[in-house]
Amino acid sequence: MNFVPLIKKRSKESYQPPLPTDDLMDLLHLCLTSTYFQYNRKHYKQLHGTAMGSPVSVVVAEIVMQNIEEQALATYSETLPLWLRYVDDTITAVHESKIDEFHEHLNEQNTNIQFTKEIEENGKIPFLDCLVTRENNTLRTTVYRKPTHTDRLLDQTSYNPTSHEATTVRTLTRRAQIVCDSDDSLTDEIKHLNTVFIKNNYNTDFIERNTYNRPNDSSNNSYTTTATIPYVRGTSETIARILRPYNIRVAHKPIFTLRRLLTRVKGKDKPEDRPGAVYKIHCSDCQATYIGETGRNLTTRLTEHKRATKKGDLNNNIAEHHLKTNHAIDWDSATCLTYSTDYYQRITLESWFTNLEQTALNRCQPLPAPYKRLLNRKQ
Repeated sequence: MNFVPLIKKRSKESYQPPLPTDDLMDLLHLCLTSTYFQYNRKHYKQLHGTAMGSPVSVVVAEIVMQNIEEQALATYSETLPLWLRYVDDTITAVHESKIDEFHEHLNEQNTNIQFTKEIEENGKIPFLDCLVTRENNTLRTTVYRKPTHTDRLLDQTSYNPTSHEATTVRTLTRRAQIVCDSDDSLTDEIKHLNTVFIKNNYNTDFIERNTYNRPNDSSNNSYTTTATIPYVRGTSETIARILRPYNIRVAHKPIFTLRRLLTRVKGKDKPEDRPGAVYKIHCSDCQATYIGETGRNLTTRLTEHKRATKKGDLNNNIAEHHLKTNHAIDWDSATCLTYSTDYYQRITLESWFTNLEQTALNRCQPLPAPYKRLLNRKQ
């Protein structure tokens, strides 16, 4: 599906952007079509949809969904009494005999976007975190939990900021007050939450102090900025108290998480395949070494060095050393010393490692004065 004409059409209905619309559309087209990725040293292009993780994907997805629902509702033979959508979850009211017909009508709008359907059971159907119940021609709501829900929350004895634990209580009690539409369902939900909190080692006083209270929930604090710091129990709370009089809010970021310890979202490249390498190559017959840097990976750069040496290119320091001495180059022992995707960091690192060598073959940028003093101490 070509998203750009759709977005361009909608842009005319809103304010005029600071850049010409055509220029923005060209930039957007570049973002949406440059969906290349690498896996197992092979390159692929995504053919349908937007790239996962791209900031523009969320906005484009919402615009496409709005277009599909508007088109579907406008062309359907009947007017629906209810249609609510949040991102890609919808709830609607359709006559029982028209369910399959309307489902097919939705799926005809775009062959790449297909809807699945879930029909109410005993007058009840879940929508997001709400359980919607049809009762006496009205809709009632209460909190919904999946059958696989375990009631496991952030344990109060875990190594986490107290503010995060307080937010856990406040958020769940606030959801109960917003979602539950009757006093009875709210009372049942609060009772259940109190049981769950105690199960997760929250004490009764802490629960009462942090239960969401709508009339008293307004805050007069007007923070001018937010500082995010790694969480260290005791130290982080002290820093937050010190900064509070200066209207600086502290956000605690836990550093010991299961995700960080146990998961690896993406497979790591082999050292020779990582871009932005600072590397070292040895001469097989003497102590000479070559320190280099490249924005690409070491494998690609080694291929270029080998080609230059074979051709006798005097512009290449390794090839020049080979021609003058007839020494063999130990390509197999070439190693990556470190990595950086920043060019200026790489040339500084190249200078650092070059100055550590006694017989370096390469020429490099002068090392900044502070690093020279560190180098003298090291030597």
